[in-house]
Amino acid sequence: MSDETPKTEIDGPLKILVAQEPGRAGWQLIVTFADEFKSASLEEQGRRFADYQRELVEGIQKLPEGDRNRDGMAIVLQLVNELLPYIREGQIALEESIVVQIAQSQAVSITDFLNG
Repeated sequence: MSDETPKTEIDGPLKILVAQEPGRAGWQLIVTFADEFKSASLEEQGRRFADYQRELVEGIQKLPEGDRNRDGMAIVLQLVNELLPYIREGQIALEESIVVQIAQSQAVSITDFLNG
């Protein structure tokens, strides 16, 4: 991956950007929420996020162990699993970005998945 910040969107409630941390060896996932998702009712947000969680689980199950797309999906699923209860309760400021530190190997996997 280059030092340029590749911006990639995937279908679903999240927009995910993978960026190298300036002056550091690590990478960041910068997660924002899609405008359509933000404008939905709280109940609809919870339903959409749970549907997205199920889609990720199904996608992961279809791919073989060690597949970088599977690994990337697993990273996103981990984040979705953590956020889902807070989404359902309306306890996340959807206008804010969420920044997650990841290792370089994870950055490659997630970029493969996002660009897949």
